[in-house]
Amino acid sequence: MAEMAIFNLNDISLLFGGFLSLVVAVRLMLGQSEGPLVPHHGLLLALFFLLGTLRALDGMVNTNPALRQMLITWYPISVFGLGFIYFLQGPLLFWFARASFSQMMNLTYKDALHLIPLLGYPFYLWFMGTNISAPVDPDFGNAAVAQKNAPAEVLIWAQHISLFIYSLLCVSRLFEYQRHLKLLQLPSQKMDLQGLRLLLIGFLAINAWSFIILLDSRFLHWLSPTLLGESTSHLLFIYMSVLIVYLLKNAQGFSDIQPEHKLNHALVSEEPQLQLVEKLQSFMESNKPYLEPHITVERLAIKLNVSPKLLSSTINNQLQMNFFELIGSYRVEEAKRKLADEQLRDLPIHEIMKHCGFSSKSVFNQAFKKAVGVTPSHYRQQYLGCRLAG
Repeated sequence: MAEMAIFNLNDISLLFGGFLSLVVAVRLMLGQSEGPLVPHHGLLLALFFLLGTLRALDGMVNTNPALRQMLITWYPISVFGLGFIYFLQGPLLFWFARASFSQMMNLTYKDALHLIPLLGYPFYLWFMGTNISAPVDPDFGNAAVAQKNAPAEVLIWAQHISLFIYSLLCVSRLFEYQRHLKLLQLPSQKMDLQGLRLLLIGFLAINAWSFIILLDSRFLHWLSPTLLGESTSHLLFIYMSVLIVYLLKNAQGFSDIQPEHKLNHALVSEEPQLQLVEKLQSFMESNKPYLEPHITVERLAIKLNVSPKLLSSTINNQLQMNFFELIGSYRVEEAKRKLADEQLRDLPIHEIMKHCGFSSKSVFNQAFKKAVGVTPSHYRQQYLGCRLAG
């Protein structure tokens, strides 16, 4: 009987990828007290990468016959022992992305719904364990041929679908955030999204490819079934290598994706949110900071003598909108007033646009029509026409 190799090229990719993932997790945990990254954010991302290390180990169990046979001999159900990570990695990254974009960490009871598959996993293991019959198939736990075992096949599909959906949700949040920046003409120099793009789009690419390979292995049969594990392993290694290079080139790690910056502590006062809402609304009406083309939450926080985090959370919780939506609503209302002003009827719309804080006519038209339902020119024609008719 020929001896099986303990490690192969696929295992080497998994080992190095898992090690790099562990390095990133440790780097994030150690760097929390040094940079502006919110501790909750850092913990979520560190746990995400720690699970990446466990995912690499699970990949070795799946693709290495010798290791899988050793576990089957010891305790068959152990080949599925790390399967829970696929139901936790997605929610962790989703919560991190959501918290990054909103500049706050708000986990609610509804977020517990994301953990239902994870909480049900022990019952799945119990079910699998009670239905194992001897002798155990050597391919037991091998995703490439999981069709032999219906419960195992269900698990494979659930894992891949879960990761793919959460990857899509994270990237959609990223694109939505970028659209807000573009729509409101807010600068992004301090909100460098390069690290976040690498993190989210890279993760989506890996899980999308893995899902495509799964579909092919089950229905199309154009590629080798072994690609299900091996190609994903190599992609994970490349993904982690790119993130490591990014961390080496950026001393603050992923903290630069946070649109928050430390203020002079002497300027920061922690006012109750309800009191801050009144102060904010009064300031917006009297000082009109939204007319500044490049107003940011940091600049507005300095004007109000509060922290950016407190200001952002107050807007989200008390006004039920984010900072960008708040600025946009005031700009549009200002535009409506100017467009309806009889004395400004001869002022070109592009001049009104600039006076309201917008710097792009297309962006202005899009924001105005979204809020009012008609274009600025149509609104002016309707409003002034009705007044003349009256």
